Amino acid sequence: MLIDTNILVYSLNYGSSKSDVAREFIKNIVRNSNTVTVIAHQNVFEFLRVVTHKKYPNRFSIAQAISALEPIKDTIKIIYPTKETQDLALALIQKYSVSGSEVFDAYLVATAISNGCYEVATDNEKHLGKYQEIQVVNPFK
Repeated sequence: MLIDTNILVYSLNYGSSKSDVAREFIKNIVRNSNTVTVIAHQNVFEFLRVVTHKKYPNRFSIAQAISALEPIKDTIKIIYPTKETQDLALALIQKYSVSGSEVFDAYLVATAISNGCYEVATDNEKHLGKYQEIQVVNPFK
């Protein structure tokens, strides 16, 4: 199961009402030996972008954000695009007629699929729920 950026962000945003649920979800999914838990390299950089943004509540410094990623990187496998990812992403973009920032959602889905991952944990059902190739799991529902 791929853990989407929003779940990672919520897990470390202690001011959020979703923080405890996100942390518990990640902890439980990592402990479940039947589930391979991953994040995409894209999630790492999306995480850095979100938590260091000037509009993020309790904004992290770059050093704090990178430090917060260390235990995640030590616990959860990071997956990378494969040779097939680009072509798959382009096919998904065409199939679902996505544009703008949703292109990155298609790329994330393609990265997951090209690494044999067909489940994504996210609070972004609006954008990721359209992809029939994956199953979306929302830990907050």
